[in-house]
Amino acid sequence: MLGSCTCLEVLSLANNQITGLPSSLAAMRNLTKLNLSHNHIAHIPTCVYSMKGLVFLHLAYNRLETIADQIQDLVNLKILIVEGNSIHTLPKTLCFLESLELLNVDFNDLQSVPVEMYLLSKLRRLACHPLDKGLHIVHNPLLKPIQEVLQGGLSALYNYLKPT
Repeated sequence: MLGSCTCLEVLSLANNQITGLPSSLAAMRNLTKLNLSHNHIAHIPTCVYSMKGLVFLHLAYNRLETIADQIQDLVNLKILIVEGNSIHTLPKTLCFLESLELLNVDFNDLQSVPVEMYLLSKLRRLACHPLDKGLHIVHNPLLKPIQEVLQGGLSALYNYLKPT
C-alpha cells in the first residue's frame, strides 16, 4: 500500500487519469514533491493538505474549479502549479503561504485575484518563461482594471491591491 511508504519524498502520479487519492496517503509526511498533473482531479484531495512538508505541488491540467482554504496548511510550499484548469477564484488563504516563490495559474478562468495577494512577498515578478519564479497569470479572463494594472508588472499589481 502506497500510504505505508512514509519515508517517500517524491511522488509522481502524472498522466494516469486518476480522480482522487486515498486518504491513507495523508501519512506520507516526508513528501516534499507531489506531481498530480494531467489527470482528472476535480478537487485537491484532502490528504494533500496533511502533507505539511510539501515544497512542490503540481496539479496542472486537471479539472480543478477551486482551491480549498486548507491550502494555507501547506506552509512550506514554494511552488504551486495549477495551470490549465478551470479555477474561478483563488482563496485569500493562499496569500498566507509566505514561502511561495512560484505560482502558476495560467490558463484558468480567473477574473480577479485576492486583495491579500501583496502578502506573497517571495513572488517578485510576473513570470513569462515556464521555469521562471514569480506569478504566472496569463490567459485568464481578468477583469479591468486588474488586466491593465498587470501591464505595469507585479509591483503595480501589489500597489493596486494594498489597502491605503
